[in-house]
Amino acid sequence: MSLQPVPAQHALRGISLLRGSRAYLNQLPAQHTGSRSVRRASSGIRRSAPPHRKTQAAKPLPFKPAPPKAASPPPPSSPATPGPESSNDNRSGTGTGTGSSGGEAPRKFSVAELVRTRWIALFGAGAMALCLGSFTASFVYLNLSPAPKYETGHEPTVPTGRPGIQSPLEFDLHLDKSEHRYGITKLRRQLGERATGHVLEVAVGTGRNLEFYDWAAVTAAHLSTGERNRGLLEKSGWGARRLEDVREMLSFTGLDISETMLDIGLRRVRQVVPHGVDQVPKKASFAQQAGQGGGHVSLLDGKLRIMQGDAQDGLPAGPGPAGRYDTVVQTFGLCSVRDPARLLANMARVVVPETGRILLLEHGRSWWELVNGLLDRSAQGHFDRFGCWWNRDIEDIVERAQAAVPGLEVVEIRRPGWSTLGTHLWIELRVREVGGQEPKEDGRKPAAEDGKGWASWLNLGSSALTPKPQGEAKK
Repeated sequence: MSLQPVPAQHALRGISLLRGSRAYLNQLPAQHTGSRSVRRASSGIRRSAPPHRKTQAAKPLPFKPAPPKAASPPPPSSPATPGPESSNDNRSGTGTGTGSSGGEAPRKFSVAELVRTRWIALFGAGAMALCLGSFTASFVYLNLSPAPKYETGHEPTVPTGRPGIQSPLEFDLHLDKSEHRYGITKLRRQLGERATGHVLEVAVGTGRNLEFYDWAAVTAAHLSTGERNRGLLEKSGWGARRLEDVREMLSFTGLDISETMLDIGLRRVRQVVPHGVDQVPKKASFAQQAGQGGGHVSLLDGKLRIMQGDAQDGLPAGPGPAGRYDTVVQTFGLCSVRDPARLLANMARVVVPETGRILLLEHGRSWWELVNGLLDRSAQGHFDRFGCWWNRDIEDIVERAQAAVPGLEVVEIRRPGWSTLGTHLWIELRVREVGGQEPKEDGRKPAAEDGKGWASWLNLGSSALTPKPQGEAKK
């Protein structure tokens, strides 16, 4: 079979087809790449671009120094007359630049930024201004319109020793936080530690001092021999002192004029006195208990007595020699009676001479007249609520009683603490024999000498009535 020659037209058509197929094959990779990017975009998958490599500039050769940097052109000079903004910035000084010559525009701070960055200084300045303004306003007000001041015993309303508009329960609950805040609870504890021998508490009220007394000797019949001996050894410092020198409370007698206050006092006896649960019913009533005990409540074999009566009319006889007591205690009572000097005379009559002590914790006038002015203005309202005149001059009352009662002598008067602004007083008295003999030492130190560490520095000082040792008096 012989091959026939291809016509020229067919040859040209084949060449054009061959060229078209080559162009199509060259376009296939680009189309494939485009379709993959479309599918990748539709599926949400993104590929990170390859990291860009930083090209480091060629370092100059040692013999060829680097060309110097071109200096920035100076800023255009400002006009001679400054505008309002520049003048305000220069006067306020709040910008960080140095004006037009610094090259930078001054920065302005907002009020919020100033408060956030300088709040300590602003708070201190505001507090100082507030205190100074309050003090100045109070001083001017108190001097322009002084409050009425009454002599002791001549107040418009005579105190009776009972709370005012408050119930005894509200009165007792109100004192919980305030006494702890002003350090009165600590003073009650010190007073209870110094009460030894046969103890009489005048105006016992709701019994707020009962938990601070030492009841070991009173409840000795309910303790085992081992517990009793261990307690004595602890009080003697584990042999540092003789057991005979350990002073304990031997009996306790509480007196108050308010029967409803004594109801709360009996409940506190049940709570804080050891073995009080066995002695006092759960819902104790003084009237019911006193009716069974002949007019008073007698507990713990007669070593704990609760009585009702007016201390100004007379005090009950004690179980000690000649019916006297080794320690007579009263807290915040001279402000609640009509004749405090008479009450002090009754206390001096029942305390053991020479070695006995009268311990008082009172509140009254301060050393500062500004505080006294505030006390005078609120005295009537305080009396209506609590039943006591808290602006009485306690030092003056004690001084008059010392001059009127034979043998009554001030051992110490001090104003403890700083938070009460000198309104609270710790008073310790004794009665000397009228014969003029020197008093016998009972081994007890004044409360000011018992303070250790910072406790002694927190005291505002002792009163001028506190007698000084003979060596200091000569100086």
